[in-house]
Amino acid sequence: MANALFLALALLAQNGPTSQAPNAPPTDEYGYVAWCYGALGGYNNLYDRVMPEVTRIEKAFPGPDGVAASLKTYPEMRAQAQKDLKTFASAITAAEKASPRPISEYGGAQVKRGAAIWQGADTVDKARLAQMWMSWSPPGDCEKRAKTLEMKSSILGKALNYNAGSATTQAPPAAPEAPAPVAEAAPPAPAPEPVAPPRPEPAKAIAPAKPVAAKPAPAKAETKPAPAPAAKKLPPIGGNEIIVDPVNPVPCAGSLVPAKRGGRDVLICKKD
Repeated sequence: MANALFLALALLAQNGPTSQAPNAPPTDEYGYVAWCYGALGGYNNLYDRVMPEVTRIEKAFPGPDGVAASLKTYPEMRAQAQKDLKTFASAITAAEKASPRPISEYGGAQVKRGAAIWQGADTVDKARLAQMWMSWSPPGDCEKRAKTLEMKSSILGKALNYNAGSATTQAPPAAPEAPAPVAEAAPPAPAPEPVAPPRPEPAKAIAPAKPVAAKPAPAKAETKPAPAPAAKKLPPIGGNEIIVDPVNPVPCAGSLVPAKRGGRDVLICKKD
């Protein structure tokens, strides 16, 4: 167990973690950031446990700037780790909110895989554990990939949440159809009466009553033809592409992919 721990830590301490390590991070951005969170969290949780031995080692082998200067770096490293953990957590949360499908179970599994690189800490000698802890650092691209993940999730989040909302509330689309038949049934009924039978008899006492009923009908007919559903459908642009404006998103029957068109950040709706 101890040898496996040191091998994993030695590999993962390098800038490019090898995929051959048993608990190496996955390749996708969300899973990678979740793995970073688990690995850095395990490192941070060992701080109080290893510091007595780290202090003994620093005093036994003082650096060129002295023991005090060397020991000062460890609280700073812990503060940076706590800051990075918040960055990772924010990116993970943003991705989970933006995803149209549940992904938190997968993310939790990657957090555990990241934390598992420290699984041999209970069986290894405290001096060797302290030495490995002192030399370990998370992969250099954890923070960069976390910021990229959060940025992408922020761009897609609004449109994806809009699609999810319209799918779960299918009753409101039926509501606009209810008032439409009412408006069509009321005005058209009086309209045929003045056209055929009553027109020849305008001089009689019925003439004043029927023009009054016919006047509200055109007013209602003018307000109904301007609904918004036709404006929400975005026509295809550039062949098979359907461009969605992130500021004013519309439902997409597929996946939304960020892109640039005409110098602007847009979303392309692609069928799954």
